[in-house]
Amino acid sequence: MATKERKISRSIIFVIGIFLGSVVMTFYVGPAYVALADSGVDGIEAVNDREYFERVFELIDSADKSIHLVMFEIKYYDKYPDSEVNQLVEKLIKKNSEGVEVKIIVDQFLTDKRAVEILQKTGVDIKWDSTKLTTHNKLMIIDGRVVLIGSTNWSYYSFSKNHESNVIFHDEESAKKFEQYFERVWLES
Repeated sequence: MATKERKISRSIIFVIGIFLGSVVMTFYVGPAYVALADSGVDGIEAVNDREYFERVFELIDSADKSIHLVMFEIKYYDKYPDSEVNQLVEKLIKKNSEGVEVKIIVDQFLTDKRAVEILQKTGVDIKWDSTKLTTHNKLMIIDGRVVLIGSTNWSYYSFSKNHESNVIFHDEESAKKFEQYFERVWLES
């Protein structure tokens, strides 16, 4: 009987430890992270699941000079003209028409070519990646100063059904490295 009581006591202590650890993380680590994420200056911002559309729309809208995008999959849904994915495609077209440099690289084996056709037809500079490699990136660079990188494709499932995680870097040094990478992939495409 004493052994059973010890197991229960250890379980209770374990649960209390987990709870206290969560409290400490929330009150001590959490605020520091939130302050960094909310600062928008040389910070890092996590963007998960359903937060993605709104943040990406804001980033695209904030672009004054350039939007460089490398994306495995971009969809366009003719049957759902107001879909979030379509809104991002339309926002890219609008920024391009306003004189912002919009350059996009998409994977060669993308099955849905509709978005590419629409973007090309409206004058957006878009390329297929090299057939020698699969471009599985989900990368966006705004004005050479802000980088978004993560797991989210531009599709209904990524926006509505999948768990996705992304990071936004507000850091020109990081952006410079990703710009160099973008230019290399652009030249190879």
